[in-house]
Amino acid sequence: MAVKIVVAALQMPSDPLDVSANLHRADDLLRAAHAQAVELAVLPELFNTGYGLFPDFGPYSETVEGPTLSHLRRRSRQWRMAIAAGFVERSGRHLYDSLAFCQPDGDIQIYRKRHLVFWERFRFRPGRAPLIVTTPWGRVGLAVCADMIYQKVWNGYRGRIDLAVVAAAWPDFADRESGRRHWLLGHVGPLSGAIPAKVAADLDVPVIFANQCGETRTAIPVLRTRIQDRFAGQSSICNGRHGPPLRAGREPAMLIAPVTLPSHRGLISWRTTSPSAPAASSFESARSSSASRADSSMPGPVVAAR
Repeated sequence: MAVKIVVAALQMPSDPLDVSANLHRADDLLRAAHAQAVELAVLPELFNTGYGLFPDFGPYSETVEGPTLSHLRRRSRQWRMAIAAGFVERSGRHLYDSLAFCQPDGDIQIYRKRHLVFWERFRFRPGRAPLIVTTPWGRVGLAVCADMIYQKVWNGYRGRIDLAVVAAAWPDFADRESGRRHWLLGHVGPLSGAIPAKVAADLDVPVIFANQCGETRTAIPVLRTRIQDRFAGQSSICNGRHGPPLRAGREPAMLIAPVTLPSHRGLISWRTTSPSAPAASSFESARSSSASRADSSMPGPVVAAR
């Protein structure tokens, strides 16, 4: 007998280093997801800071006790909804590109991105372990963006998870105005729409993939170039053999769909945590969002499959 839960992939743009505006935008989406009885909502990689080659993520980094995760923990408790969200984690003097998984009982587990690309290697320390979180409906494995390219990541989860969550800020590697793809990396952008479905079919588990959307500039240090880029979007909910993927385009969107988990798997308890040393929280909040940004923070189109 299978367990069915309602999940959401929240595709949103993020204003660079404007944590207040981004958290407000995400909160609108989470509220709308709660109204649709969503049990697990997934936000993109670095949703609260935005993703880009910024001079210093330090002032915007947080511990579990920081304002972003404290807010998401409250919402998770209030709405009885699990929330996965990407943020910059601070542990001692190190920063990580991390994905937090908040549960309604107040528990927060943190996964650290293991496969850093391009400029990320100069800003973050790589994670070293997978993360499997035990929930009332099954075991959830976490990954961030480029992690999902690597077969060894999914082989490490094979047979041990009932559902996979991937948060991303995956670029399109194409000129945002003309749509012309980069001569070397142009083939990479469309993979964001293809890989989650392949993982779902390979592991026979549902995959929730939440990507950023909107404008960005992609820096490629090896080539000493920057692309006036856009994020690829194409967030998806892939239910494996239980139905075709539900997929967004490149605009802001909220995908909602039921996914099916085998109930017997959920009774087996696994927990593999990425180590996250406790640290005091010192956070500089970004400036408050302006009235013009408030307009853009409203939830995007809702695409629902019931």
